Amino acid sequence: MAEQNTLQAQPKPIKGFFQLLQVMQEFVSDTFGWAGRAFQQYGDLHMWQMGDVKQYMVIHPEHLYQVLVAQAHKFHKNGDYTDPQRGLARFLGSSLLTSDGEFWKRQRKLMQPAFHHKRIEGYAQHMVDATAEMLHRWHDGTLLDIDREMMALTLKVVVRSLFETEAGEDTQKISEAMDTIQAFTGTPRLLPTWIPTPLEMRTRRAVNLLDEVIYRLIAKRRADTRTHTDLLSMLIEAQDENGERMSDKQIRDELVTLYLAGHETTANTLNWTFYLLSQNPHIEARLHEELDRVLGGRAPVLADLKSLPYTEQVIKESMRLFPPAFVVSREAIEDVTIGEHAIPKGAVVVLWTYFTHRDPRWWGEDAEAFKPERFTPESEKTQTRYSYLPFGAGPRICIGNMFALTEAQLMLASIAQQYRLRLKPGHAVKPDPKLTLRPKGGLPMILEKRTIQGISMALDHALA
Repeated sequence: MAEQNTLQAQPKPIKGFFQLLQVMQEFVSDTFGWAGRAFQQYGDLHMWQMGDVKQYMVIHPEHLYQVLVAQAHKFHKNGDYTDPQRGLARFLGSSLLTSDGEFWKRQRKLMQPAFHHKRIEGYAQHMVDATAEMLHRWHDGTLLDIDREMMALTLKVVVRSLFETEAGEDTQKISEAMDTIQAFTGTPRLLPTWIPTPLEMRTRRAVNLLDEVIYRLIAKRRADTRTHTDLLSMLIEAQDENGERMSDKQIRDELVTLYLAGHETTANTLNWTFYLLSQNPHIEARLHEELDRVLGGRAPVLADLKSLPYTEQVIKESMRLFPPAFVVSREAIEDVTIGEHAIPKGAVVVLWTYFTHRDPRWWGEDAEAFKPERFTPESEKTQTRYSYLPFGAGPRICIGNMFALTEAQLMLASIAQQYRLRLKPGHAVKPDPKLTLRPKGGLPMILEKRTIQGISMALDHALA
């Protein structure tokens, strides 16, 4: 592994409310610029003292390995996740994303069967069908916000996978609540929650809306005597080794988490993939060649993915440059040593995988370039260990990683063989780092119909 860059200089302690407010404003207005400069000035692992809180910023793959894998038992999720008022738990309750300890282990075990390979096969048809329906209403030359299109598409798949139902009024309500979660996580929360700021009032409405919709759907399903194969029924029927089932509250928390993670991750991956393809026509041409040769204009199925290696490489490289979960944090529950650094109990460790994924030490001098061939089987064997973590690592690796990868590949194959997507002239694309990494202000792109051997492609027959 390359030599670790650990400088002796450390940031000066941040003292007082107004200094903290200034730093947070700088961070929010230019998150990647602020963090990037900090790593450049202070090294791979450095500490910011914010009042009584010590926050360590981490970028080196070996340090990531120590926190997420080798010494994962010495860390828990920090308040950004678990605080019931200021963390994600405000919306998600005690779910896989926000819980720890024995409760988390029990929930993980209960949830795991829902993401078994055989289950993914069933979800795959939802993915292909929903994409075909979207493409049926697309037309050559149309200007669309691809961010909005991808969010709607992946949310439709989540709804069908969770509830075996179609997107409707409830889905729109939950989508609005998801937008509130993004705003909540992207805004400094310095004031007490009893102060009715606009964001606080919006947050309360979102939580109440989620409760009303999700609990109603759970009650409706419990009263339904028919057999269902969706995720909701699996959660209701799941039992631990003692024969105990999840409570309605536990099911509610996991469903909201699956709503959030289930469509945000893939939608953002597709957003950035289509943007990168629009900027790299030679890569787009190679992708089209593979899709045309293997699929010949028909809709893909799950079995096709093994014959579409370049499609997978494109998705993986997109997730390297724009990882949907670009930063991860943990709190030390005991004193721990990471590299040569002593991390005290109670300190927060922030893992900036966004920068790890773009570091020339692990990815070469062209680390900022879009090169899907980095993920050929041969190239993957030579990658620096833990330099690529789009889904995390260790015991808390994302439980839905195969769902997300399968969905992204099937949707990319379906869309890219029918259309080229061209960025609206003059539109500057910038990442918007909040809970996930979305394109700021949307992603306006122009649809350009493709042809295979001079014959215009369509999926109309799939809907006939």
